Amino acid sequence: MLNNPPYQCFVGYCYSEGRGVKQDHKKAAYWFKRAAANGNKDGMFNYALISELGEGTRRNAARALRLYIQAANAGHLQAQSNLAVRYLEGRGSRRNLDEGIRWLRKAAKRGDDVAQYNLGRAYLVGDGGITKNIRLARTWLKRAAKNNYRPARLLIKKLKKATL
Repeated sequence: MLNNPPYQCFVGYCYSEGRGVKQDHKKAAYWFKRAAANGNKDGMFNYALISELGEGTRRNAARALRLYIQAANAGHLQAQSNLAVRYLEGRGSRRNLDEGIRWLRKAAKRGDDVAQYNLGRAYLVGDGGITKNIRLARTWLKRAAKNNYRPARLLIKKLKKATL
């Protein structure tokens, strides 16, 4: 059973959160790394997160970026959103606005509320190589708000007050 990547990821989660076992970030890192090495996209994502934060393993932005890329290419939604931010901010790699926006759009279209919000903000101010477009900004912010992303609802309220 422990040679099964989804179970490996689950064991990592249990150690990470202290679910049924004593919380142990080093053991969580071990199991996430093992799941990632066996092609599990959740394992890749979780090992990327802890690599970025330095929880249970040495902080390593380049490794985190590599794992986000693998998980994003495997279809992991949060990895796509996180990868977009890494490229847009130049965390773990050179700043790459085209790649950042490409991954942001992909995650937003798939329903990631944070990506929808970030894409809406980018259209609102014309950021990240995107041409300013208020109509598209409102569309993406409304989608994020519909997904219960509070910052999107607050920004929409500010926009309504500003246009009164």
